[in-house]
Amino acid sequence: MLIGATGILAILIIYFLINFFKGINLFSIENNYYVKFPDVCQLVNSSPVFINGYRVGNVRNIDYDYENPGNIVVSLEIDERMKVPEGSYATITTHMLGGTDISLVLGKSDKVLAPGDTLMGVPDKGIAAVANEKILPAFDSMAPKLDSLFTKLNTLLANPAIGTTLENTAVLTEELKKTTEGINKLLAKDVPAITDRMVQLEDDLLAVSGQLKEVDYKALAAQFENTLRNLEQLTVVLNSKDGTIGMLLNDTTLYSNLCTTCEQAEALLQNLREEPKRYVHFSLFGRKDKK
Repeated sequence: MLIGATGILAILIIYFLINFFKGINLFSIENNYYVKFPDVCQLVNSSPVFINGYRVGNVRNIDYDYENPGNIVVSLEIDERMKVPEGSYATITTHMLGGTDISLVLGKSDKVLAPGDTLMGVPDKGIAAVANEKILPAFDSMAPKLDSLFTKLNTLLANPAIGTTLENTAVLTEELKKTTEGINKLLAKDVPAITDRMVQLEDDLLAVSGQLKEVDYKALAAQFENTLRNLEQLTVVLNSKDGTIGMLLNDTTLYSNLCTTCEQAEALLQNLREEPKRYVHFSLFGRKDKK
């Protein structure tokens, strides 16, 4: 007797666990609705039913309608608190990573469907269906082009010049690395020194600027103007024929006399070279030459 009760209890526990893992709550009261689909897209029992992303039930059974070939009847268990308006329909959604569920789209009518009524089923293409219909055909059409591209790429990579180019690139990279290291050293040593010199130059310029501010520019301008006035007066005196200096600079008679004097002096020197005895008398015993 005890063994039989234990076996029945074990069976009940297993039953509850199986339904629990299927997502079926045996303690809640649910209403059954039916939906007809031409294709259930690998929908299975216990698949969830959502309304606006919220789970409200599960798929109870999936049966083929042998009386109306081409239709598959899906039995839904919906929470009794959910009132399904007339005009509502169900869609099947297939996910890219696998898995299929049902989404209920509620109608706008004020009338409510009774439990056991049949809803209209609208197949939803979903991401996987869109991929199968659009992306895969496009990929199939691109496959020959990709194959040709890979063939050309393999031919290009087999060219020996590619290896040489890669080696040159490696050498160039090494040279750039050395150049970068040199620039870094330059920046680390010379730039701070240049910066210090610039700071010193700035200080010197500030000092010179301070000294320039102390210069009496009005007095300096007055002295410069006085000097220009004196030069102007000197120029007037030099150009005038009344003064001694002006007469010396402007009188042509003095120039002519000087030229005549130079000519006579040159003739005298020439005669002195030719007949020196006429001008110099020299005797060892002090006697004069009798002539």
